[in-house]
Amino acid sequence: MEEQISTDSNLDIPISEERLKGFLKNIPKQPGVYKFLDENKCPIYIGKAKNLFKRVPSYFQENQGVSIKTKSLAKLSKYLEFTLTNNELEALLLEQRLIKQNKPKFNVQFKDDKGYPWIKFELSSCFPSAKPFHGKPKKDHGRYYGPYPSSLSLRNVLKIIQETFKLRNCTDSFFKNRTRPCIQYEIGKCSAPCMGLITKKEYSKELNSAELLLSGKSEKLIAGLYEQMDDLSQIKDYEKAAVYRDKISALREIQRTQSIVGYSKQRDAICALTIDGQTNIGITRVNEGWVVGHENFTKNKISFEGNIIEEFIKMYYLKQTTCPPFIVVDEALEEKKLIEKALTERHGKKVKIISQPNKQDRGLLQICKSNTDQLMSKGESHKIKEATNALSSLEKELNLSKKIKNIESYDISHHSSSAAVGGCVVFSRKGKLKEKYRLFDISKENSGNDISSMVEVIERRFISDSVCLEKPCLILLDGGKPHISAVLKKLKEMSIEDITVISISKGVRRKALMDSIHLPDGSTKKITKGSIAHLFIQEVRDETHRFSISAQRRKQKKILFSSSLSGIVGIGKKRKETLIRFFGSVDQIRKASAQDLMEVPGIGRATAISIHNQLR
Repeated sequence: MEEQISTDSNLDIPISEERLKGFLKNIPKQPGVYKFLDENKCPIYIGKAKNLFKRVPSYFQENQGVSIKTKSLAKLSKYLEFTLTNNELEALLLEQRLIKQNKPKFNVQFKDDKGYPWIKFELSSCFPSAKPFHGKPKKDHGRYYGPYPSSLSLRNVLKIIQETFKLRNCTDSFFKNRTRPCIQYEIGKCSAPCMGLITKKEYSKELNSAELLLSGKSEKLIAGLYEQMDDLSQIKDYEKAAVYRDKISALREIQRTQSIVGYSKQRDAICALTIDGQTNIGITRVNEGWVVGHENFTKNKISFEGNIIEEFIKMYYLKQTTCPPFIVVDEALEEKKLIEKALTERHGKKVKIISQPNKQDRGLLQICKSNTDQLMSKGESHKIKEATNALSSLEKELNLSKKIKNIESYDISHHSSSAAVGGCVVFSRKGKLKEKYRLFDISKENSGNDISSMVEVIERRFISDSVCLEKPCLILLDGGKPHISAVLKKLKEMSIEDITVISISKGVRRKALMDSIHLPDGSTKKITKGSIAHLFIQEVRDETHRFSISAQRRKQKKILFSSSLSGIVGIGKKRKETLIRFFGSVDQIRKASAQDLMEVPGIGRATAISIHNQLR
């Protein structure tokens, strides 16, 4: 297996009249989340369904009952995506996360203009209430859980909370002026703290339990309830023990009916499917009992010889900063024990690979396979097509006579004229070419001067034999007209021709839609807002900025670290690195006592005292 595996987390099904009828017939009869996308692959609506087969086709029915918005949605949508889940509740949770991330315009139009609904625990009272809240969470005495995609979904969750834990939902004024229990107490949805029918301590326990459930920590909650039930049974308080027994039973029913898949710990399920020479590896992730998403990793023309899943696990998880404690696969791995040991050491916690899954894990693997199968419709060829369309659109917008095969984009990043770096990212008709990205440390004489820094970077890029990059068709600069003039002058001095140079300057209040494109002839152009070319230019610019500023921050941190601890007897380069890894920052090292410093490997009592005294 080659080292490089491209990632794809989306299912793209082009919606066309020819394919629509056949496609709708083959939608899975399973719960999940669906997304409608426009021609630029931007989500315009995200929804969830208990049965995708029944729900999705309803958007394309031509009858009088279909709303204008639904008709508009169907008309504007060019692609349809969906992700399968175990059940409707998992679909709801995934839906709310995706809506929060993408903010589709049709979803925004459907919701309250005050914002998404949340569950708020008002902690300013001795007996906090559990109530719905619309808008952005505030920095007040409340704790917020959500957001939820609709008021209906929030009410469903609140119903479970109030029936199980009997938390009040009334206003403070109503609460203070009660002379007898209200109807909520009569129907078993409130413990009537207003009448003193529950103590503050007991009410706080119920509140904490509700927060554990909303945080996805149901197994921890149930374990605590079991412990309390056993304690009460030991002292023969069977009446109160029965209350905890009933509560545990109710929570187990919630797990069963609302489908908290029953996992108390995080795990990934991994499968591999091959169709027409293209192999896809899918990962379905479960976190604190919920399916939180699915991702596909694609590589063409890979056979299963040598165990593709085994190779992927080694390549992927050994490079990641995090790893779940359980990885579920559906086949035996030859190097299972070796991989488990390597992952355990890499991540500092025990990692187990489950190659003989039980019934529950087999269900999770089936979800993984279903999602992977659906996602395989979009492969490497589609990505190439996307990149080609973007470059073709840019050629048209810029009125270029030659085709753009590749682009180099440059950005300068510094902090108050120090730690300046220049970043170069490369795009082609295959998309991002990360292996060709380059960084340049800016000299002190040019640091703080963006134009001089840009010229320096361009000169070093084209004069250095060590930079083995293909000559670009287009150079994109982060800057204005002066940047273009200076770079063109330098390229002319170096006898480098046939490269189009443009720059992009940020719009008013740094709004992307108001960016200006500066051309070599001195003119300024506005690319059609929302066009493929416009979105592509933004992507290139943002990627260049991300790459440059990340490098600059690393450089600045290194400088600060080195200067802060320089000159201290007993601290060399190796010990500096050990100390920063142990404490996390220079500030924490300064705050550490001599005893704390002795906990660092390789630092004895005398050295610890010496370092502590010098840092004071």
